[in-house]
Amino acid sequence: MREHADFLQVEKGVKIVPVFPAAVSLLSSFEQAYGPYPFPLYADPGKEAFQGFGHQRMNRLKLLAKTVLGVAAGRGKDFLPKNAEKKKVVTTSMKKSDIYMQGGSWLFDESKQLKWKHLDNTPENHASIEDIKQAVSTYIPS
Repeated sequence: MREHADFLQVEKGVKIVPVFPAAVSLLSSFEQAYGPYPFPLYADPGKEAFQGFGHQRMNRLKLLAKTVLGVAAGRGKDFLPKNAEKKKVVTTSMKKSDIYMQGGSWLFDESKQLKWKHLDNTPENHASIEDIKQAVSTYIPS
């Protein structure tokens, strides 16, 4: 999202509101390690927004199986970042936040009416930036 913020925020007038199912302290560490971002990041440690919008938690065994299969297929070497600060944030997240909660993308118009959504059903099933741009072009007047 960061790489496309100018297009979305400046050209299309979209407000980007990323929400994380994590504590504010963890989100602050994430922002320090991975930032800066051209928009504020929000914490939802109780996951009220996630639950209210219908997000699902991935089954623990399914996520474990995906991880094991990924390691067995040789993709495990990139599981943790090489950078020490980023690695610490990731390992802390794995221990202290809900890594099973799946994300999503939502598009509301100026009157706060839902126009488009994508609910992730696996960690790699995020809406593509192309899909998000198409939704913005379709539902948000220029």
